[in-house]
Amino acid sequence: MSVTTCIITLLFLNVYTLAHVQTNEANVTETSVQLYEKGVEAYLENRWADCVVYFEKALGKYRKYRKKVQSCRLKCKNEAEFSEPLYPVDNDNLLFFERAIRQTLCIMECENDDPEILENYIVNMETGNLFEEQRPYEYLHICYFQTNDIIKAASSAFTYLVAHPDNKVMASNLKHYFDHNIDKKDIVNYEAKDYVYLYVHGAESYEHKDWQSVIFNMEESLTEYIQAEEECRAQCEGPFDHGWYPDFIPSISNHFTVCLKCKQKCRKTLGSLNGEIHDDLLPSHYHYLQYAYYKTGNLKAACQAVASYLRFYPDDETMLDNLRYYSKQPKVQEDYFHPREEAVRYMQRQIYENKILKFVNKEFNTTLKSKLKSELQDHSSETETTAPSAPNS
Repeated sequence: MSVTTCIITLLFLNVYTLAHVQTNEANVTETSVQLYEKGVEAYLENRWADCVVYFEKALGKYRKYRKKVQSCRLKCKNEAEFSEPLYPVDNDNLLFFERAIRQTLCIMECENDDPEILENYIVNMETGNLFEEQRPYEYLHICYFQTNDIIKAASSAFTYLVAHPDNKVMASNLKHYFDHNIDKKDIVNYEAKDYVYLYVHGAESYEHKDWQSVIFNMEESLTEYIQAEEECRAQCEGPFDHGWYPDFIPSISNHFTVCLKCKQKCRKTLGSLNGEIHDDLLPSHYHYLQYAYYKTGNLKAACQAVASYLRFYPDDETMLDNLRYYSKQPKVQEDYFHPREEAVRYMQRQIYENKILKFVNKEFNTTLKSKLKSELQDHSSETETTAPSAPNS
């Protein structure tokens, strides 16, 4: 059993640049990147207390920055989607571009009005990835250990290990901290979302047959999970270096595809419960809920949860048996078996996005291979026609 299993068991660049330059110097505070760099410097100089202070501040500031950016993107997307069109007839996909323009203006205004976003705007994408990949914890766990805060050192190591489960060095570090006789229940994942703890509490309540608690925790976890995935997807809509100078439509398609591939990773990322990977984390909420609702006598909610689960796994024999069982109950009506709205929306989007990515992978690979083959054939033909003739005997 792994260490992590043990524990779980228990928009524009110029706008930002200009706004930042115009900020009153007296009000400028240290950015998350600057604090990160100071933390590294303190670490290298063995100034352990300063190391802790700088990295804690850097992480806190980056979390606030990321949350605000995500909130702006989600708010503006919603506002643009429900805005009144400038013209009632959608011609030439103009409605899409109108909404894109509205969304852009909203994002610029939303982020431009927040000094904290402007001060912490991550110009260098690699620098931003340092935080997304939990790199500060590589240093922070040692700094905590050197200041004799073993619980925080172990939690920092664990937080990093959740993001990098195959890192043997960090796994060894965490094992070392456990040798100090600390209680594993005190170890936390500093970057865990709320749904993680709600889900774990819900699962524990299920084991104790506390059905009301199962319902409460799983419903809350479901809401928090969907919100966390929306935020993760919004995080994907950042800047992108094409590496070339595409035409108008190819530039849109290229950026869209990169964003879409990023968004598809969110489900896998969020499926980690403190290091334990659950491929079915979202639909499993409905599995817990269908039984808990049944035990509390809410057959309609139980049937809806069954139908929702089957949207994800339509051939699941256990759930199909449950469906047949519920359908035979005297009080159950046929219209009870309607999947919940959020499950329908989620799966419709998932199916469509998968089809787009399969199409991209197939068609673009085929096109590139065909082009390469043609170029090789042309090159071969040119070589044959220009080859020197054999001398006459």
